Amino acid sequence: MMLKSYVPNACKRYAIAGLAIALVTLLAASAYEMIFGAGLAHGGYEFLASPFGLAAIAASLGVTILVAGLGYRHDRLARQIRSERAATEQLRQAAYHDSLTGLRNRHALNEDVQRIIRNKTGNAAPAALLLFDLDRFKSINDTMGHVAGDLVLKTLADRLLSYCKPGQRVYRLGGDEFVLLWERAPGTETISNFCEGLAAFVFRPVESPLGVIDTDGSIGIAVSDASVATLSELLKRADLALYHAKERPGSSHSFFTRDMDSEQQKRLRREAEMRAGVDKGEFHVDFRPVLRAGTLSISGFTVELRWTHPEEGDLVQSQFMATAESSGLILPLGKWMLERALADASGWPEKADIILPVYALQLRDPGFAASVIAAIEAADFDPDRLVLVVQSNATSTDGAIVLGNLERLREKGVKISVSELAASIAGLSMTRAFPVDRVHLDLAGIRKIAGEGRLVQMLTLLLQLASTVETPVTLSGVDSLEDLKCACDAGAEHVQGKFAGPRFCTLQAARFPMAADDPAPIARSALALLRTA
Repeated sequence: MMLKSYVPNACKRYAIAGLAIALVTLLAASAYEMIFGAGLAHGGYEFLASPFGLAAIAASLGVTILVAGLGYRHDRLARQIRSERAATEQLRQAAYHDSLTGLRNRHALNEDVQRIIRNKTGNAAPAALLLFDLDRFKSINDTMGHVAGDLVLKTLADRLLSYCKPGQRVYRLGGDEFVLLWERAPGTETISNFCEGLAAFVFRPVESPLGVIDTDGSIGIAVSDASVATLSELLKRADLALYHAKERPGSSHSFFTRDMDSEQQKRLRREAEMRAGVDKGEFHVDFRPVLRAGTLSISGFTVELRWTHPEEGDLVQSQFMATAESSGLILPLGKWMLERALADASGWPEKADIILPVYALQLRDPGFAASVIAAIEAADFDPDRLVLVVQSNATSTDGAIVLGNLERLREKGVKISVSELAASIAGLSMTRAFPVDRVHLDLAGIRKIAGEGRLVQMLTLLLQLASTVETPVTLSGVDSLEDLKCACDAGAEHVQGKFAGPRFCTLQAARFPMAADDPAPIARSALALLRTA
């Protein structure tokens, strides 16, 4: 132990030990020879020169070299083992932790849940899984960019960790979804009070270089019982509870109940009704005007889907489109929507752009571009008038197929637009995964981020940036004269919203004047007010 303190290097310690052994051996042999062999005066010299002495010296050197070699080998093996252990720990860290926030990930959560289920005894308190995500996180990413979004995620992760108590662990599942696992959880009243305090502590404004970012979120809670055997079952319950919590305004939390399973069954029935509606022709296309901000004349129409439900009446697409995406019905429905819109618009006396939303599932279809081109040719429609609005994350899956479809359509003359602010402004045409011809900005989303006081300032900045890269902008969410004035003050070119007019059927849209200098009938009085404002 003392030698280790003074000589940390293992190889040197072995060499010193070997040398000591060799010296002791040599001295012992010399002493023996001097006592029992030659005289004291010359015994040492004669011994060293004798065959026995030379053999002792050689043996001593050999022992020294052998022990030193063993020490070197031991030291090398020790370094290799330490290196392998460090590499293993790094791999485990990467496999069980989120790279952005440092929190434990889904793999770690699965192991912890299985351990809790496996070790649970009959009278032990159950575990509670709290699943929550951020409201409007997509809007934060779209408006301020992914750097700001990452900052929000890391800040919230730190707040979660600091709020946790013993017996609680925090995980990030991906995106803006987090999980808090509470072993031996108390009753629902205590959990509910904890969630209220958690929401108040975690969902606070986040300071960023671009300004203050407001955060909000919802929490879904699932408590384990004897019927829960896997993480997927527990997450499914928490996800149903989260879906229910999001239906309430503001920060909210909800516990899973058996009734929520019946709500899931309702969604499945909705899918079946939609499939039947496609076959029975219950879906229709409507056209919402897009106006030129300067003259309030028609520049185009955004195509929207309407479902005439046999019992519930007319349903707008926001009421069923999520179901269409999750069920895959968006493929036949989107194809019919495109063909119907082009066929209707091709017969209009005036030529206006047709703006059609497309979804990631459609773009991942290798035959999507071919089907669009076939619809254009069948309707004898000018491809320069067709604008496809694409989600910014369209290339996140099957990127090569998506890019191939978009490139082929642009070669045909079809214009590509993006609907998210981050895709529209932060990336634009310079660094996008795919080139864009237009962008859509949502006035309501910008207002939520910037606030009323800085709305015009931020909108002006975004429009100036778009102008720098020569990308036209359509501003949606213009619902009032005040919104229109704000858009014009900021320099918007095209506007869309309730102010621009309601949804129209094909016959109504065809009767609209579409000359560049002829304002829409509903906007003539507003244009006069705007010019005098």
